[in-house]
Amino acid sequence: MPRERISFTELYDSSRQHWPESTEGVSLIAPAVYRLHEHLSTLAETVFKRHRLQSAEFETLCALRNSPDPHRITPTELYRKLLVSSGGMTKILARLEDKGLIDRPANPDDARSRLVELTNRGKALIEEVTEQLLQQEAALIEKAVDSSQLEKLLMTWLDNLERSAEDKPPAHPSYAEK
Repeated sequence: MPRERISFTELYDSSRQHWPESTEGVSLIAPAVYRLHEHLSTLAETVFKRHRLQSAEFETLCALRNSPDPHRITPTELYRKLLVSSGGMTKILARLEDKGLIDRPANPDDARSRLVELTNRGKALIEEVTEQLLQQEAALIEKAVDSSQLEKLLMTWLDNLERSAEDKPPAHPSYAEK
């Protein structure tokens, strides 16, 4: 049975009433994003569970699917795309290989390593799971007041954060144009 939580508004109102100094002059953006993340994570985990995937496996399959055809890259390239330790990556790859979702062909450029390649089964699965996830996310996003404006603001904020962390030029100038 899912855990029932009080609404974000109720939580904030309770804090204002019983701990006012915790809410004075504080933006609600970060706590609201955390709560939205909970909703999105719960939705995603439900879809993943239906397909017997863990979140890290889904992310790995997505990273492979986002690679050029034949969706084959080195473990190092894969590791750089994901927030996971090298030991964690080894375990994820072993599980995906056991499920027949990836292959590990020899690397023609380096006999000491093996590549990671999405199988046809893995490609079909990640496309199906992603389609289901996108449909369910779209239903949540429909509840946003102005989703296009919200998307623009969030992407600009995220781009600014990532640029300042890496001292890079804007990755997506098109967001400012939307």
